[in-house]
Amino acid sequence: MKKALTLIAMMALMAFEPAPKSYKLELTPQELQVVYDALGELPAKTSETIRMKIVQQVNQQNTTDKK
Repeated sequence: MKKALTLIAMMALMAFEPAPKSYKLELTPQELQVVYDALGELPAKTSETIRMKIVQQVNQQNTTDKK
């Protein structure tokens, strides 16, 4: 019974969790390379998702710019 109540309480808290914020940064290609390289110095478990996001967004913007 105690486990069920704990589970219900956790689900209730998660239901009211605010949506994650998103930030847009404007960086020069050189600044972006510094950030990308610095993330590479962190453990992959921590930084690889962010590095992939950078690559995807840069590629997407470069494709949009060429049109």
